[in-house]
Amino acid sequence: MNETFLRYWENRHEAVREWKQKTGKKVYGYFCCLTPEEILFAADVLPVRITGTGEPLQQADLHVPPNSCPFARSCLDAGMSGLYDYLDGVVVPNSCDIIYHMEYFWKTLVPRPTKPAVIAGVDIKPYVHYINYPEKTVGREVVPYYLEVLKGFKQGLERTLGRIITDEDLARSISVYNEDKAQLRRMYEMRKADPPAVSGYEAWQMTYASVLMPKDEHAALLKKTLDDLESNSRTIPEGIRLYLSGSAMDAVNAHIYKVIEESGGMVVSDDLCVGTRSFWYPLNQELPPLEAIARRSLGTACPRSTVTNPIPENRWAHILNTTQDFNLKGAIFFVLKCCDARLAEYPHLRDKFREEMKIPVLYLEGDYTFSGVEQMRGSVEAFIEMIEG
Repeated sequence: MNETFLRYWENRHEAVREWKQKTGKKVYGYFCCLTPEEILFAADVLPVRITGTGEPLQQADLHVPPNSCPFARSCLDAGMSGLYDYLDGVVVPNSCDIIYHMEYFWKTLVPRPTKPAVIAGVDIKPYVHYINYPEKTVGREVVPYYLEVLKGFKQGLERTLGRIITDEDLARSISVYNEDKAQLRRMYEMRKADPPAVSGYEAWQMTYASVLMPKDEHAALLKKTLDDLESNSRTIPEGIRLYLSGSAMDAVNAHIYKVIEESGGMVVSDDLCVGTRSFWYPLNQELPPLEAIARRSLGTACPRSTVTNPIPENRWAHILNTTQDFNLKGAIFFVLKCCDARLAEYPHLRDKFREEMKIPVLYLEGDYTFSGVEQMRGSVEAFIEMIEG
């Protein structure tokens, strides 16, 4: 594994701080892969995904109900404790209910590096930027509506940063993001081999670095890493080939990869927000740049979104796209407690796996702690033994 990828995995905050000090550029945190981070990159800002710590909460439970997403509560607790004091701004899309409320919490509870610039009761240089992402992501009016939302977001950034974000800036950003997506897709193609060249945990680490590093640097480094793996004809020990679908995946929840691999399994593809949902589909460079960004964001197959059909088959369509030719033997659903969107869709997707792919499914429910993931080891081992038998 490349040392840079390891550093971002093991010491993400220190690595981002070092990058900021070295370059003198601004860093914005964001929630969810729905965020149009291409606009941030076009403004010469480094977008980094906000995640929690998995540690016992110190302050967030005083403000957020305990029966809400443990991941979101941990993110807020990290912000309140000053762990994200290097951020110059935060972007909050209207994804799930608890993330929606992060706009208020981060405005009122998390220390900000600069004082508000208030004119007539309006902060003209906001620290927290809110994106009213539509609940329904298909239909005649969705794209025009969301384009207006993104125009407002872009204008807010321009006021805050004191610079204009041109179409040329956006086009350059789209090109960089597409190159990074292409390299990540290439890595997944290498995992179709049996045995694969990259383990599931290694692939996750390289993908995780992509939500923390500048995309151009990540794409170049990943290309070199994959070139080296191909030239060395590297393979890893065989395991039961599995598909992983789950909630927010960061350094805490990713411990499930180690549990699976140590139990004789191998994750070869996934349906994760720090995974295929964030990079599988490139941006259309033939469209006007802002529209391409809008359609990429709206095309994210997130469980929180609704479509025209009563059952959102776009979720199953994404799973089909990311399971083809991976020779899967089973699927694992790893869902955080209180994640209503994932809990609501699970019975339908479970039945789809069983009826259409003829493979078994294991359901795991996590509490966003390392110890909680470790307690799942017995279930994972039994599931893999059942497939082997």
